[in-house]
Amino acid sequence: DLPFDVELWQSVLMRLNTHRGGYWANPNLGSRFHLMRRSKDVARNRLIAKQYADEALRDLMPARVAAITTTVSQLEKGRINLKIEITRLTGDKQSIIYFVKVGG
Repeated sequence: DLPFDVELWQSVLMRLNTHRGGYWANPNLGSRFHLMRRSKDVARNRLIAKQYADEALRDLMPARVAAITTTVSQLEKGRINLKIEITRLTGDKQSIIYFVKVGG
């Protein structure tokens, strides 16, 4: 993999780590992952985590990235693994592994 553009990397992580509606300048920025911390650890949460990630990263396309693909797995209880593959406008691809805590 080529080195990731730091600004794009920070934009992705900011969208995933910020509570949706918690950023004063843009109430649509961020994810709803914080809602999953208190939910039970059930299989449907994998689909919900994918939806939340796609929703949080949607505004990066088409201006900053060409495509975003999210793959979800759960290898251990209480944690959902997201593999987010970002295709830059140049065609280069980069993967980010992100973990979501489920069940408090």
